[in-house]
Amino acid sequence: MSESSQPQQVNLAALSLEQLEMVKEQVENEIQTLSDSMLQLKHAATKYLEAKEAIQGLAGAEGKEILVPLTSSLYLPGKINCKDKVMVDIGTQYFIEMDLEQGQGFTNRKVQLIQDQVNKVQQAVNVKRNHLDQIIQVAQQKIQLIKQQQAAAAKK
Repeated sequence: MSESSQPQQVNLAALSLEQLEMVKEQVENEIQTLSDSMLQLKHAATKYLEAKEAIQGLAGAEGKEILVPLTSSLYLPGKINCKDKVMVDIGTQYFIEMDLEQGQGFTNRKVQLIQDQVNKVQQAVNVKRNHLDQIIQVAQQKIQLIKQQQAAAAKK
């Protein structure tokens, strides 16, 4: 990675209060975006964990009656007739037939991959929060300095 792609360091003390406020809003928006992404990742991980539990529930379930979801609100009755194979959505509505062990391995790998991404996003959020704290601290120092200057001018 070249140095030009690295974020540039800004001397916060050199910025005006208005500029600090703009930078603060930008960092807050970035934190919100990252937090939203983290929630979406956690939701996806939950879906894969649910799929894993469903696969586990299929062991020894041949002939068992179930409700098959056609949409989020429409279910039809059905029977499990193949106890050792599952159809796994590998992404963008592509399905692959796998045995139960392969299906569980797939869901485990996906959950781990998502958890790794959640950890990376969490680290980015922590960095952004540290930046936000620094911005707020500099802004408070500037406000305090302005108040001191105004008090000194009022005494004259």
